[in-house]
Amino acid sequence: MNAIQHFIVNFSSVPLVVACVVGLVRYRRYEAVRRYLAWLSWLALVVTVVSLWFQRHHQPNLFLAPIDTAIEFTLLGLMYRRALWPHPVARYLPVGIGLFVLGTALTSWPRPGTVEFSPIQHFIESVAMLVLVGLYYRRVLKTLPVSLAPLEREPMFWISAGVLLYFSANSLIFLTSNLVLFQSKELSLNIWAIHALLYSFLNGFFIVALCLPSPPPERLPDITQS
Repeated sequence: MNAIQHFIVNFSSVPLVVACVVGLVRYRRYEAVRRYLAWLSWLALVVTVVSLWFQRHHQPNLFLAPIDTAIEFTLLGLMYRRALWPHPVARYLPVGIGLFVLGTALTSWPRPGTVEFSPIQHFIESVAMLVLVGLYYRRVLKTLPVSLAPLEREPMFWISAGVLLYFSANSLIFLTSNLVLFQSKELSLNIWAIHALLYSFLNGFFIVALCLPSPPPERLPDITQS
Protein backbone atom coordinates (compact mmCIF):
# COMPACT_ATOMS: atom_id res chain seq x y z
CA MET A 1 0.00 0.00 0.00
CA ASN A 2 1.53 3.33 -1.08
CA ALA A 3 1.58 6.49 1.00
CA ILE A 4 -1.56 8.00 -0.56
CA GLN A 5 -3.58 4.81 -0.13
CA HIS A 6 -2.34 4.47 3.45
CA PHE A 7 -3.30 8.07 4.25
CA ILE A 8 -6.80 7.73 2.77
CA VAL A 9 -7.52 4.49 4.62
CA ASN A 10 -6.24 5.88 7.93
CA PHE A 11 -8.03 9.22 7.49
CA SER A 12 -11.38 7.51 6.78
CA SER A 13 -11.84 6.89 10.52
CA VAL A 14 -11.45 10.58 11.42
CA PRO A 15 -14.90 11.76 10.18
CA LEU A 16 -16.44 8.74 11.92
CA VAL A 17 -14.84 9.72 15.23
CA VAL A 18 -16.02 13.32 14.77
CA ALA A 19 -19.58 12.09 14.09
CA CYS A 20 -19.43 9.97 17.25
CA VAL A 21 -18.29 12.92 19.36
CA VAL A 22 -20.92 15.28 17.92
CA GLY A 23 -23.62 12.66 18.44
CA LEU A 24 -22.54 12.12 22.03
CA VAL A 25 -22.50 15.83 22.87
CA ARG A 26 -25.84 16.67 21.25
CA TYR A 27 -27.72 13.37 21.72
CA ARG A 28 -30.38 14.72 24.10
CA ARG A 29 -31.43 17.37 21.56
CA TYR A 30 -32.06 14.88 18.78
CA GLU A 31 -35.28 13.52 17.35
CA ALA A 32 -35.53 9.78 16.63
CA VAL A 33 -33.84 9.91 13.21
CA ARG A 34 -30.65 11.47 14.50
CA ARG A 35 -30.60 9.24 17.56
CA TYR A 36 -30.54 6.30 15.16
CA LEU A 37 -27.73 8.06 13.28
CA ALA A 38 -25.74 8.59 16.47
CA TRP A 39 -26.09 4.91 17.35
CA LEU A 40 -25.03 3.98 13.83
CA SER A 41 -21.86 6.06 14.24
CA TRP A 42 -21.05 4.61 17.66
CA LEU A 43 -21.54 1.00 16.59
CA ALA A 44 -19.56 1.59 13.40
CA LEU A 45 -16.70 2.91 15.53
CA VAL A 46 -16.83 -0.19 17.73
CA VAL A 47 -16.62 -2.43 14.64
CA THR A 48 -13.75 -0.33 13.29
CA VAL A 49 -11.78 -0.61 16.53
CA VAL A 50 -12.30 -4.39 16.67
CA SER A 51 -11.30 -4.65 13.00
CA LEU A 52 -8.10 -2.70 13.64
CA TRP A 53 -7.31 -4.95 16.59
CA PHE A 54 -7.49 -8.03 14.36
CA GLN A 55 -5.43 -6.25 11.71
CA ARG A 56 -2.71 -5.29 14.19
CA HIS A 57 -2.52 -8.92 15.30
CA HIS A 58 -2.29 -10.07 11.66
CA GLN A 59 -5.64 -11.85 11.78
CA PRO A 60 -8.37 -11.80 9.07
CA ASN A 61 -11.12 -9.33 9.91
CA LEU A 62 -13.47 -9.68 6.95
CA PHE A 63 -15.87 -11.75 9.06
CA LEU A 64 -16.86 -8.45 10.72
CA ALA A 65 -18.25 -7.06 7.44
CA PRO A 66 -21.63 -8.89 7.59
CA ILE A 67 -22.11 -7.75 11.21
CA ASP A 68 -21.34 -4.15 10.28
CA THR A 69 -23.66 -4.30 7.27
CA ALA A 70 -26.55 -5.75 9.30
CA ILE A 71 -26.21 -2.93 11.85
CA GLU A 72 -25.98 -0.32 9.10
CA PHE A 73 -28.99 -1.67 7.20
CA THR A 74 -31.10 -1.84 10.36
CA LEU A 75 -30.45 1.69 11.57
CA LEU A 76 -30.61 3.33 8.13
CA GLY A 77 -33.84 1.41 7.49
CA LEU A 78 -35.34 2.76 10.71
CA MET A 79 -34.37 6.31 9.69
CA TYR A 80 -36.08 5.95 6.31
CA ARG A 81 -39.12 4.38 7.94
CA ARG A 82 -39.71 7.62 9.79
CA ALA A 83 -38.79 9.82 6.84
CA LEU A 84 -41.14 8.02 4.43
CA TRP A 85 -44.10 7.39 6.75
CA PRO A 86 -46.93 6.62 5.90
CA HIS A 87 -45.70 5.28 2.55
CA PRO A 88 -46.44 1.53 2.19
CA VAL A 89 -42.71 0.80 1.96
CA ALA A 90 -42.25 2.41 5.37
CA ARG A 91 -44.95 0.21 6.87
CA TYR A 92 -43.21 -2.98 5.75
CA LEU A 93 -39.63 -1.90 6.34
CA PRO A 94 -39.41 -3.74 9.70
CA VAL A 95 -40.23 -6.97 7.84
CA GLY A 96 -37.51 -6.22 5.28
CA ILE A 97 -35.02 -5.43 8.03
CA GLY A 98 -35.87 -8.67 9.82
CA LEU A 99 -35.45 -10.75 6.66
CA PHE A 100 -32.15 -9.04 5.86
CA VAL A 101 -30.74 -9.67 9.33
CA LEU A 102 -32.00 -13.27 9.30
CA GLY A 103 -30.49 -13.87 5.87
CA THR A 104 -27.21 -12.39 7.08
CA ALA A 105 -27.19 -14.67 10.13
CA LEU A 106 -27.90 -17.77 8.03
CA THR A 107 -25.49 -17.09 5.17
CA SER A 108 -22.70 -15.07 6.77
CA TRP A 109 -22.01 -16.82 10.07
CA PRO A 110 -18.80 -15.24 11.41
CA ARG A 111 -15.75 -17.24 10.39
CA PRO A 112 -12.53 -15.74 11.81
CA GLY A 113 -10.46 -17.52 9.17
CA THR A 114 -12.34 -15.96 6.25
CA VAL A 115 -10.13 -14.29 3.65
CA GLU A 116 -12.74 -13.59 0.97
CA PHE A 117 -15.28 -10.82 0.93
CA SER A 118 -18.91 -11.84 0.47
CA PRO A 119 -20.46 -9.21 -1.83
CA ILE A 120 -24.08 -10.37 -2.06
CA GLN A 121 -25.23 -8.95 1.28
CA HIS A 122 -23.57 -5.61 0.56
CA PHE A 123 -25.02 -5.41 -2.96
CA ILE A 124 -28.53 -6.11 -1.63
CA GLU A 125 -28.04 -3.39 0.97
CA SER A 126 -26.82 -0.96 -1.70
CA VAL A 127 -29.84 -1.55 -3.94
CA ALA A 128 -32.27 -1.28 -1.01
CA MET A 129 -30.70 1.96 0.22
CA LEU A 130 -30.77 3.50 -3.25
CA VAL A 131 -34.47 2.62 -3.55
CA LEU A 132 -35.17 4.28 -0.20
CA VAL A 133 -33.17 7.36 -1.19
CA GLY A 134 -35.13 7.54 -4.45
CA LEU A 135 -38.43 7.36 -2.57
CA TYR A 136 -37.27 10.06 -0.16
CA TYR A 137 -36.20 12.46 -2.92
CA ARG A 138 -39.43 11.76 -4.79
CA ARG A 139 -41.34 12.84 -1.70
CA VAL A 140 -39.11 15.90 -1.33
CA LEU A 141 -39.67 16.95 -4.95
CA LYS A 142 -43.44 16.66 -4.53
CA THR A 143 -43.38 19.06 -1.61
CA LEU A 144 -40.45 21.21 -2.69
CA PRO A 145 -40.79 24.67 -1.14
CA VAL A 146 -40.15 27.89 -3.02
CA SER A 147 -37.03 28.36 -0.90
CA LEU A 148 -34.52 25.55 -0.40
CA ALA A 149 -33.57 26.86 3.06
CA PRO A 150 -35.97 24.56 4.97
CA LEU A 151 -34.65 21.59 3.01
CA GLU A 152 -31.08 22.43 3.93
CA ARG A 153 -32.08 22.22 7.58
CA GLU A 154 -33.49 18.71 7.19
CA PRO A 155 -31.14 16.03 8.58
CA MET A 156 -32.56 13.40 6.21
CA PHE A 157 -31.62 15.54 3.21
CA TRP A 158 -27.94 15.37 4.17
CA ILE A 159 -28.13 11.74 5.26
CA SER A 160 -29.67 10.83 1.90
CA ALA A 161 -27.02 12.79 -0.01
CA GLY A 162 -24.31 10.79 1.72
CA VAL A 163 -26.15 7.47 1.26
CA LEU A 164 -26.70 8.18 -2.45
CA LEU A 165 -23.02 8.95 -3.07
CA TYR A 166 -21.72 6.07 -0.97
CA PHE A 167 -23.96 3.23 -2.13
CA SER A 168 -24.20 4.19 -5.80
CA ALA A 169 -20.43 3.84 -6.13
CA ASN A 170 -20.00 0.95 -3.72
CA SER A 171 -22.55 -1.29 -5.41
CA LEU A 172 -19.99 -1.82 -8.19
CA ILE A 173 -17.11 -2.16 -5.73
CA PHE A 174 -18.93 -4.84 -3.75
CA LEU A 175 -19.76 -6.87 -6.87
CA THR A 176 -16.20 -6.87 -8.21
CA SER A 177 -14.26 -7.03 -4.94
CA ASN A 178 -13.33 -10.71 -4.92
CA LEU A 179 -12.63 -10.84 -8.67
CA VAL A 180 -10.30 -7.87 -8.46
CA LEU A 181 -8.62 -9.26 -5.34
CA PHE A 182 -7.45 -12.38 -7.21
CA GLN A 183 -6.61 -10.54 -10.44
CA SER A 184 -4.52 -7.65 -9.16
CA LYS A 185 -3.52 -6.83 -5.61
CA GLU A 186 -2.55 -3.26 -6.56
CA LEU A 187 -5.91 -2.60 -8.24
CA SER A 188 -7.68 -4.09 -5.24
CA LEU A 189 -5.83 -1.72 -2.91
CA ASN A 190 -6.76 1.24 -5.13
CA ILE A 191 -10.43 0.24 -5.13
CA TRP A 192 -10.54 -0.13 -1.36
CA ALA A 193 -8.82 3.24 -1.00
CA ILE A 194 -11.67 4.70 -3.07
CA HIS A 195 -14.11 2.89 -0.77
CA ALA A 196 -12.40 4.48 2.26
CA LEU A 197 -12.64 7.91 0.61
CA LEU A 198 -16.36 7.40 -0.05
CA TYR A 199 -16.80 6.34 3.58
CA SER A 200 -15.15 9.59 4.66
CA PHE A 201 -17.62 11.58 2.55
CA LEU A 202 -20.54 9.56 3.95
CA ASN A 203 -19.56 10.39 7.52
CA GLY A 204 -18.95 14.00 6.49
CA PHE A 205 -22.60 14.25 5.41
CA PHE A 206 -23.60 12.53 8.66
CA ILE A 207 -21.67 15.17 10.63
CA VAL A 208 -23.62 17.93 8.86
CA ALA A 209 -26.91 16.17 9.73
CA LEU A 210 -25.84 15.75 13.36
CA CYS A 211 -24.88 19.43 13.66
CA LEU A 212 -28.18 20.86 12.35
CA PRO A 213 -30.64 22.48 14.77
CA SER A 214 -33.46 20.22 15.89
CA PRO A 215 -36.73 20.57 13.93
CA PRO A 216 -39.96 21.48 15.71
CA PRO A 217 -41.61 18.43 17.38
CA GLU A 218 -44.68 18.65 15.18
CA ARG A 219 -42.66 17.91 12.06
CA LEU A 220 -41.74 14.43 13.25
CA PRO A 221 -43.84 11.61 11.72
CA ASP A 222 -46.11 9.69 14.04
CA ILE A 223 -45.55 5.96 13.64
CA THR A 224 -46.78 4.93 17.05
CA GLN A 225 -49.84 3.33 15.46
CA SER A 226 -47.78 1.02 13.24
